[in-house]
Amino acid sequence: MEGKVRKLFPGANTCNGFYSYFDYIFPEEINRIFCLKGGPGVGKSSLMKKVARDFVEKGYDVEVFPCSSDPASLDAVLIKNLKVVLLDATSPHMIDPKTPGAIDEIVNLGDFWNVENLQSNKIEIAQCNKDISACFQRAFKYLKSAEPIFYDIEFKNSDAMDFGKVNKFTEEFIEELLEGIENSEKISKPRHLFGTAITPIGHIDYADSLLQDMKKIYYLDGKIGYGKTTFLKRVYERAVLKGLKVEVFHYPLIPSKIESIILNDLGIAITTSSLFKEEETINLGQFINDEKLSKNKEELDMDEKVLDELINYAISNLKKAKSNHDVIEDYYIPNMDFEKINELKDKLIERILKY
Repeated sequence: MEGKVRKLFPGANTCNGFYSYFDYIFPEEINRIFCLKGGPGVGKSSLMKKVARDFVEKGYDVEVFPCSSDPASLDAVLIKNLKVVLLDATSPHMIDPKTPGAIDEIVNLGDFWNVENLQSNKIEIAQCNKDISACFQRAFKYLKSAEPIFYDIEFKNSDAMDFGKVNKFTEEFIEELLEGIENSEKISKPRHLFGTAITPIGHIDYADSLLQDMKKIYYLDGKIGYGKTTFLKRVYERAVLKGLKVEVFHYPLIPSKIESIILNDLGIAITTSSLFKEEETINLGQFINDEKLSKNKEELDMDEKVLDELINYAISNLKKAKSNHDVIEDYYIPNMDFEKINELKDKLIERILKY
């Protein structure tokens, strides 16, 4: 029987630039971390994909972590049963071994490139890198501009909410959800990642992959400002206090906001993802004052339109950055010895299996 594959984003393009939850890739107990180094197109992602595929075929459950700036590429792979991680340790997530040799080590794919040929294209490669940086800076400016629009929508909507009733509803929900669960002496540390991302190909939602093993899924319905993050935060913090294992998935535009939580020990998830609209719904919209909300309808409609436009402008610049990144890869790929990289892959698999 094949193992299961679960997709998660370890980082996101946000209103404050690239935001990383890379430290949460690693399980609390780790056997080995392989830090892959090398430029674009040297085969880091392909190597990780092949390792992930081989272990899934061997029956191991694997978590794969796509890159938010290129979802076709991987930032990391976790072979859960063996507690082994392979990751891209280059920019923007520069990672070096913390316990060299004992737990983590550098795997340098730069050992397999033709330096002389790459040097002959250094001017073109440097210019592409400069263009990529400019595209990202522009994308992040658009996302930063979207932040106050988001908060304006939040302010207008929340002003029409009856949060007294929301608080009462939330407490009753938590009491029912966690009824009969004794407090534990063990300390639980929630795991923080992203289930969605703003990418060069648009908004990607991996909720169906994240929640594939859940026994029960609640769909949390409500617009910006209806209190979804507060609701989710109160639920997961109470679960943490009881010692339950919890995963928290954040909103990529503004990471302080939450989209989904998973209570792993209970097999229960609560998500704002529209992929689960048909599941049992928690409707926060029932606490809105429609008459009060209607007074701001024109401004809210405009804000929502502008928010979408700003995010789309950011996406178009991420797409331009990806195009330039592809050009750089075209310089590296012909100058790589992929036969030796495949040999390296086989050796890594052999080593990993020992765990």
